[in-house]
Amino acid sequence: MKISNSIFIGLVSLALVVGAIGCKKDKSIPSLTTVEVTNIEATSATSGGTLTDDGGATVLSKGVCWSAQENPTVEDTKTDEGSGSSSFTSQIAGLSAGQTYHVRAYATNSEGIAYGNELVFSTSATLPAITTTEVSSVTKTSAVSGGNVTGDGGSEVTARGICWNTATNPTVDNFKTTEGSGVGSFSSTMAELTAGTTYYVRSYATNSVGTVYGNEVSFTTESDLPDVTDNDNMMLGNPSEAVASEVYANNYLMVKSQYCLSYNNSKETMNWTSWHLYSGDLGSAPRQNDFRSDGTLPSSWYHVTSSDYQYSTYGFDRGHMCPSADRTATVADNSATFLMTNMIPQAPNNNQQTWGNLEDYERSLVDSGNELYIISGPYGQGGTSSVGTFDVLASGVVVPSQTWKIIVVISNGDNDLSRITTSTRVIAVIMPNTQTCNQHPWSYYRVSVDSLESLTGYDFLSNVPADIQNVIEASVDNVSVK
Repeated sequence: MKISNSIFIGLVSLALVVGAIGCKKDKSIPSLTTVEVTNIEATSATSGGTLTDDGGATVLSKGVCWSAQENPTVEDTKTDEGSGSSSFTSQIAGLSAGQTYHVRAYATNSEGIAYGNELVFSTSATLPAITTTEVSSVTKTSAVSGGNVTGDGGSEVTARGICWNTATNPTVDNFKTTEGSGVGSFSSTMAELTAGTTYYVRSYATNSVGTVYGNEVSFTTESDLPDVTDNDNMMLGNPSEAVASEVYANNYLMVKSQYCLSYNNSKETMNWTSWHLYSGDLGSAPRQNDFRSDGTLPSSWYHVTSSDYQYSTYGFDRGHMCPSADRTATVADNSATFLMTNMIPQAPNNNQQTWGNLEDYERSLVDSGNELYIISGPYGQGGTSSVGTFDVLASGVVVPSQTWKIIVVISNGDNDLSRITTSTRVIAVIMPNTQTCNQHPWSYYRVSVDSLESLTGYDFLSNVPADIQNVIEASVDNVSVK
């Protein structure tokens, strides 16, 4: 049968349509691979993806996703590098140091979301994070500090503690403590410190990366200087540990505003007298010459009177320890020096010449801008006057065989005790209590404080730090004196 042209054309068209329908491609999710992770730092890294097939549909979004767990998805942390089927690079940020992560590239189209192969990487560790605790419980030789390790930097903290030094920025190469490992707070005690010294302290923590230090704090240990007052007559110390109690009859402490002394009731003289001398003590008050007994002694003890010295019989001066001329600011101050507890039987040539010249020299030092701390006293038994040699007066007053004195010289100022150093001038003398004493000037009789301590058994300058004492007590003054 003959087919018309119109029918033939229709059949061909139908075949073409059917063929076209049969050749249509099915759509699917994309295919992609994850790009190797590079540029790995403590908190960041770089990855990306390569799309090998868009699945027959436009890629709507793409990027990488990551997690500390396997098989990360876009529900975890991700990047978004836009649309299209081109390869891409992504910056992975906000990571934790020293942490292992899983990462996959992803791409979405109208058919769904596809993930690339999973890669695993670990961020690098960093130094720990630590702060230093404020210093507390400060004593002369110890203090307490500590720290708080707030992060390990992605690597276990294997050591922590504090370090300190007298210079800034202390390190573990200086003094340190070790307080275990790990994160968290800790406390440390610094021991064997030096009194009156400023220290600098930092906490530290160590992990596989290295050692990090916390903020620096400073503190000063308590001073080992005693709590004394400038210009105090006994600022240098109590040489015999005298006590203001009748029980200590031969070491009885007497504190007056003009001077202090240790009284010996069996000798009826002082063991020592101590006073401070500066320009404020020197004025125009006249010499009172009111020698008299000291009514502040216990009433049951004998009170030496002025007449007990019997000059015509024994020939000894009533020799001041704290001189009358050192207390001329007021009449009352001068009068206090004439109490018999401030006197010893003193050979006239000792008292009026050699000893007296030393007293004049002391006041010249004050006139030159200095202040002095002075301790003096008698030693031994048996002195020689113009009349003869005597051991004791009729009333029981012991005549010393020698007189001694220590003078510490510092320039005028405040905080006197702290200003005494190894270069401070200290004059110490001991001279015979005889009429021949004046054959030499007072400077001839200079000795060391150490020698006077050995002789008397007293501990002089005991309030001065020991390291300074050791120097100034061992030396003998050699300043040229006219």
